[in-house]
Amino acid sequence: MTTKKRVLIIGLDGATFDLIKPWAEQGYLPHLSHLMKEGTYGPLQSTIQPTTAPAWATCITGVNQGKHGLYDFVRRRPNSYNLEVTNAAQVATPNIFDIAGQNNNRTVTINIPYTFPLRPLNGIMIGGPFMPTFTKELVSPPDMFNVIKQLVPDYFIIPDFDHRAPDPMAAYAEKLLQGIEFREKLCLHFLGKESWDLFMAVFMATDEVQHTFWHCLDAPDTSPLAPYRDAIRNVYQRIDQAIGNMLSQIAADHSGRETIVFILSDHGAGPFRWMINLNRWLANTGYLKFHSETKAPMQRLKTSGIKQLAQAYRRHLPAKIRASIRARLGAHTFSRVKEEFESALLTSAVDWGETKAYALGAGGNIYINLKDREPDGIIQPGKAYEQLRNEIIDALMTMVEPETGDVVVRKVHKREELYSGPKLADAPDLIIEWVDYACWGRGQYDGGETVFEAQRHLDFSDQPLTGSHRPKGILIAHGTGIRSGEQITEAHLLDMAPTILSILGIQPLPEMDGGFLTALFKDTEIKQVQQAITESTLPVESAQLTISPEEEEAIAKHLRALGYL
Repeated sequence: MTTKKRVLIIGLDGATFDLIKPWAEQGYLPHLSHLMKEGTYGPLQSTIQPTTAPAWATCITGVNQGKHGLYDFVRRRPNSYNLEVTNAAQVATPNIFDIAGQNNNRTVTINIPYTFPLRPLNGIMIGGPFMPTFTKELVSPPDMFNVIKQLVPDYFIIPDFDHRAPDPMAAYAEKLLQGIEFREKLCLHFLGKESWDLFMAVFMATDEVQHTFWHCLDAPDTSPLAPYRDAIRNVYQRIDQAIGNMLSQIAADHSGRETIVFILSDHGAGPFRWMINLNRWLANTGYLKFHSETKAPMQRLKTSGIKQLAQAYRRHLPAKIRASIRARLGAHTFSRVKEEFESALLTSAVDWGETKAYALGAGGNIYINLKDREPDGIIQPGKAYEQLRNEIIDALMTMVEPETGDVVVRKVHKREELYSGPKLADAPDLIIEWVDYACWGRGQYDGGETVFEAQRHLDFSDQPLTGSHRPKGILIAHGTGIRSGEQITEAHLLDMAPTILSILGIQPLPEMDGGFLTALFKDTEIKQVQQAITESTLPVESAQLTISPEEEEAIAKHLRALGYL
């Protein structure tokens, strides 16, 4: 009888082979290079849109967004145009930790996005983004909180960009490296001290550094950006070192159990050129109506005032004063004020009674202002709805980049073409797939002054924004039974959950949309995995989780700081 395998997953948010491959060849990433040479690797297709919320949820559930229900960082509240921040309580399907735990597997998870509020599990869970403050509520079981504080007293989730520092860019780069060290300490401790069958940790620094420092990659020696030229590579190197230490920790384990290692990312990355203000485009093409200055001057004035206030709040008020404001108002009142603040940036500018379609969130998601669904919907379901969707698709396909004249839209999907399941009704009506995600769509605020905006900083912030997401992430697999020195070309985030469960000897749920990645494994290993899978007890529905107004506001604050809200 063969010993049951265990699985280690190391997530590198936003990691791309465009950087890893050349740096591995040049000797900067020896551990990743070794895993690629001795194992199997290839691109890992992300979700549409390739953003953190739907991508990680898809990875750990193995179902499409029409089943798990996360499409973006925000969603429209029912019967309202106001927005709410999405979180793990809204993930409608079980994830691999639920399923593994209910099949007597012990799990350890560290810093996985969209795992807060925490689910009950068999093992240890340390919540991750986008909660900015590390509290007991982010740790299960709660008594592990004190253990973590003793190991890493200054542990944090995501670093802030301090524009008041003498050298804000250098300070932020150093903070990212410190975050990697903190995460590594936790991983090494729990890898060595705890019994586990499934272990997953996510390093966010790869994504964070790419957003801010991409424009520094090729800076010449004479450029003021030259001191930050290696910031991204330094992060990759430090994580490569952490991976090496984690693998050494496993090798020193005397349990005799074989470990399959996956290194993966939720999406890729590349340079950012244009922010495409989709609500401005919809207004220019006649599908959305903004309040004019003559018709509704108070509405326009309100929107302008909101934006100025937001900019002043983010850029000029010290953190201590912002904390004092929150304390004076009380967490509940302050959270509601901020929620209405965010919503007003969109809703105060739009004349909903004259609007046919509008955009929300990050990437490129468009909603029809549908009668009986939206509060002031004007488009009838059925024939009028379909005709309008087709019109907008045709118009979007003609959108061109202003400097080159190149077409920027690869395809516009109707929601039912991409998604299926009980959460399909929450999906955008149209989803834009860009030719090059260097052009990044958004549906925020009052539409912006122009359709194509050469935005180079996060909203209301001095933090640079010069890198954006790409649809292809990374997948590296290594361990006994994994093919050696080979590459795969067809792998999707959907495939990760059923593959991981199969290795653990657990039958993937029938509703999972992904499949077992046979291309990773030797033929003999495939047979062993199939033989090891037993009829498992299907898990109950996902636990009903709730999130407090205070927690919701904390998440929203950090998403705004990262430019997602």
